[in-house]
Amino acid sequence: MTAHDRFKIPNPEVMTDWARWIIGDVESWDDILKTCVDGPVSDFTAKWPNFMQQQRNPKLAGKVRGAVSRKTPERIYNVLFWGLMQSLRVKGWEVSIEPRAGGGYIDIRLRHRRKCMAVLIELKSSEMQGDMEMDANKALKQIEEKNYRNPEGLPNIRTLREYGIAGFHLSSYVKGRYLELDDQNQWVEKDDPMMSVS
Repeated sequence: MTAHDRFKIPNPEVMTDWARWIIGDVESWDDILKTCVDGPVSDFTAKWPNFMQQQRNPKLAGKVRGAVSRKTPERIYNVLFWGLMQSLRVKGWEVSIEPRAGGGYIDIRLRHRRKCMAVLIELKSSEMQGDMEMDANKALKQIEEKNYRNPEGLPNIRTLREYGIAGFHLSSYVKGRYLELDDQNQWVEKDDPMMSVS
């Protein structure tokens, strides 16, 4: 805890250990994380909610251990995702979370310089289960409206996958899209060139 009663994890190694404590062995997440970064977007959006439902430990979201609410707050999602995404570092991905995530800034940015690819993930915490689709759409829209995909902020990136993820208790909903940078330095939404393995 910091002086302002905020939860802070000191480094990526501790973050990964924390994520393992919450969800178990991070290696079991390799396939879903690979789908997140390499696509296709449609596979990740379809598989992630069921995967999270099966994998996420109820002690994170339940009233077990004295939790005030069964609802998993957006900040816990940020910490959990960042911890999980750290495992992508060994595959050449740079992982960053904006320091003011949850306050209108992109939550997670993944960048692979050699592959010229990036992934932007905006996380939302829904008030009701019926709001998840709307909140996932809002998260995806926020990436565009707040100009998180500004090409100057993503130097040498040619392809981009964006995800808006909303969560409520142990449920989640994902919206996503695939974009390529055109000759006018504008992002253009296209069909993900990766073939679905579903």
